[in-house]
Amino acid sequence: MELKKNISVYISGLSIIEKIILLNIFIYLFPFLIKTILFLFNVKGLTFINWFTIDADISEFILKPWSLLTYGFIHGGFSHIFWNMIIFYYFGNILLNIFGEKLILNLFTSGIIVGGLTYLISYNIFPVFKDVSSVMIGASAGVMSVLVFLTVYNPDYRIRIVFFNIKVLYIALFLFVYDIIQIPFNNSGGHIAHIGGAIWGYYYCIKYNNGNDLVKKLLTFFKFSGSKF
Repeated sequence: MELKKNISVYISGLSIIEKIILLNIFIYLFPFLIKTILFLFNVKGLTFINWFTIDADISEFILKPWSLLTYGFIHGGFSHIFWNMIIFYYFGNILLNIFGEKLILNLFTSGIIVGGLTYLISYNIFPVFKDVSSVMIGASAGVMSVLVFLTVYNPDYRIRIVFFNIKVLYIALFLFVYDIIQIPFNNSGGHIAHIGGAIWGYYYCIKYNNGNDLVKKLLTFFKFSGSKF
């Protein structure tokens, strides 16, 4: 009980950025733990990760609509989760100091959802993806929404990279253009989702600066609809 209490106190003291990163790390490591347990008990052919990844096939997606969010907390390899969390930690903390925790949570999760929707729509309207079986994972769309939000809010903000300073605007533009030109070559769905997250970060910031919190309005709508129902 003492250990549980200490863990609870530790987690409650973390910022929303650190909690999201901790959750991503736990979800990344959890399947390895399960795999070890299944190996020790000689259980084969049992998998559950596919219930949380997002599929381009609409008929598959309908069976697990929650995957529109859960895919963003699953990563395929160490470098995948490492760079996503490093970028999120750095730029997310800048926004956290300016706007607070609620905006970060709303922006990151809504960026993942919009990125997932962009992926789904693209794979079902563009002829090049016809009859292509595709599954997507990763938090990059949410991370891109955070980066682009910061860029739109303050394009002249500079960060230090080794021996020189660079505007966050140049970083965002480089990543956005890179995602566009990489679509024909590899990980098309991932790059498309990144673009969706980036556009959402731009749109969210424009609306937010005009006094309109899009996610807050959406949550209020669902809360109102649920109470009426």
